[in-house]
This record gives sequence, C-alpha cells and structure tokens, in this order.
Amino acid sequence: QDGGVRGGGHLGEDTSFQWQCVEQPIGKLLFRRFLEGEPGLAAAGALWVELEELERCEEGERSVMATAIRSRFFAPGGAQHCGFLSAAATATPTG
Repeated sequence: QDGGVRGGGHLGEDTSFQWQCVEQPIGKLLFRRFLEGEPGLAAAGALWVELEELERCEEGERSVMATAIRSRFFAPGGAQHCGFLSAAATATPTG
C-alpha cells in the first residue's frame, strides 16, 4: 500500500509535518506553542513567525526585513541565534 495520496499515512491519513503542523490551523498553533515552551526551540518558533511575516510584507520592505532576520537568527551572537541551522540554510541568497 502507498498509504494514500497525501503523505504515506495509514488508510489515507497524512502524517507529514507539512500537513499537520503547517497546513492545519490547530496543528500549527499547537506546534508553535510547543516551540515557545521549550527553551532550546523558542528561537525556532520566533524565526517561523518572522519568516511568515516576511512572506506577507510589501516587496519594498523585504530587503530590510530579511537583513534583520539574518542578524537576529542566523548570525552567531544574534539575539535569537538558531545555531542548529546548517550553513547552507543560513547562507545569503545569490542572484
């Protein structure tokens, strides 16, 4: 069995992170609360919020906001440095 159309779950249930913690409002809320409650993961939750705000902001504001996110979350010594992210994930985009 392939587990259904949406992600390999039993009887068609989707068990993917994307479906349960991003696309489903209650799952998203519960996962964010979990991140906020864990000292080692709180910065990841804050980064998620900032990235969603970046997606919704005006085009002219994106560069400034992206720079602020990089310095806050990606730079060692940043206010909420996410040291668990790989160098590839935190690299400044080119092009």
